[in-house]
Amino acid sequence: MNNIQKAKENGQSIWLDSISRQMLNSGELQKFVELGVTGVTSNPSIFDNALAESDTYDDSLIEYAKDGASREVIFERLAVEDIRDAADVLRPVYDRNHNKDGYVSIEVSPVLANDTEGTITEARRLWAAINRPNVMIKVPGTRSGIPAIKTLISEGINVNVTLLFSIDAYTAAAQAYIEGLTQFAQSGKGVPSTVASVASFFVSRVDTSVDNALPQEHELKGKIGTANAKLAYARFSELFDRNLGGGGSFFPLHTTGAQVQRPLWASTGVKNPAYPDTMYIDELMGPDTVNTIPEATMTAFEDHGNPGSNLTIGHDEARSQMKALAEAGVSIDSITDELLIAGVKAFADSYESLLNRIDEKLQVIG
Repeated sequence: MNNIQKAKENGQSIWLDSISRQMLNSGELQKFVELGVTGVTSNPSIFDNALAESDTYDDSLIEYAKDGASREVIFERLAVEDIRDAADVLRPVYDRNHNKDGYVSIEVSPVLANDTEGTITEARRLWAAINRPNVMIKVPGTRSGIPAIKTLISEGINVNVTLLFSIDAYTAAAQAYIEGLTQFAQSGKGVPSTVASVASFFVSRVDTSVDNALPQEHELKGKIGTANAKLAYARFSELFDRNLGGGGSFFPLHTTGAQVQRPLWASTGVKNPAYPDTMYIDELMGPDTVNTIPEATMTAFEDHGNPGSNLTIGHDEARSQMKALAEAGVSIDSITDELLIAGVKAFADSYESLLNRIDEKLQVIG
């Protein structure tokens, strides 16, 4: 049994944070699936890299440009094709796991991060264009994104809530899922168990920001990203209590067979080379979770990762570390607020870079 399969034994699905047409055409994605990978995530930066590193998109670029399509439309067509093909590769995983795994995520345009109605409209269009049940539409957990998430879930559209950094933002995303799914169940439009969602909680970026705010050699360096994630998981356990009498608002949905909205650990590639390269996988493994992993980190995890259910322990220690952080004069709330703003900007910048890449490619090959 390899480490990816061992993670599954501990209740965690391992997804690949990468996609490209070359990966699809070469059978590389299929090989990852055979190793035990059960999902794929994408973002504009990933697509930008795929365009830069390969000529496999050139024929499609020329074809769409001849149609007079804008660069935004060209990108969407390319992305829809890749996501649809990846969903087909993962469809056996989706069927075998009864809708609980086998998903591919695609992001709404980052320029819509603060536009609720625009997000809803684009998510509906992407969902219809891809036309696969094992797709998730990525929506940022911004103030404008939360009501969009509720609406989309209420319509039976799978959602990957992205750019979550704080416990409060995570809570809002979870509640949006529960409220949206309750509306979906009451509407009679479909079966609640067919709707899926993950809450993408970012880890290493928190450590990077906190480490920069702490004095050199401080004992909390490299600790807060994991502590923050463990407290989010503790909140997940409260919100998605599936025990009769637990008092949670999810229990009535649970009785219908509805899925929990799993926490997905994102940004799990280590940014500081002084830290173990698999620490955000090893330390955040536990039931009802997903970890989406870049290719390099995936290789490291398969080679020397240490799978074990560490996520269910150490919550009191995590609270103590957060208290010590505040006593050190570092505000986790300020840091997570800044990270959300920076994250939205980074995705928007990557999107613009991607569109510029399309222009550059067309100038070279056109």
